[in-house]
Amino acid sequence: MRIRTTALAAAAVTAAAVALAPSAAAATVTTTPLPWSLNLQTANGSGASHWTTVTREDGYVLSRTLTVEGALSNTGSGCYRVQVVEAVFGFPSAVHDAGTVCGPGTVAVHYEGPAISAGLFVCAVAPGGGCTKMAGPASLYRR
Repeated sequence: MRIRTTALAAAAVTAAAVALAPSAAAATVTTTPLPWSLNLQTANGSGASHWTTVTREDGYVLSRTLTVEGALSNTGSGCYRVQVVEAVFGFPSAVHDAGTVCGPGTVAVHYEGPAISAGLFVCAVAPGGGCTKMAGPASLYRR
């Protein structure tokens, strides 16, 4: 009898927890790709970016992901890098490298990750690794 009572109590607690749990169903919305292009000295880059937003049925945003694709080309001898710079309240909060080319050639540009608001830059890389000059931001969806 005691085992049956314990089992019934456990079943009641489980049923209540399931009834009170938020809905697990989610909707995913991907925006139309937005073309981007940047030029700096002997480098130029272009491609497209889009945001993917996952929301619950009640409209609560579960995640927001930025994807940037494209190519970065260089005709000179220097090094250039495409950077995705996240911003919070207008201030840079994170910098992500999306592609680097040194010397003549072309490389793929790719970034995929969480972002609230972001800008896209191309920078001339100094011998020590930092940027000496930057151009941007290119247009990205900001949500």
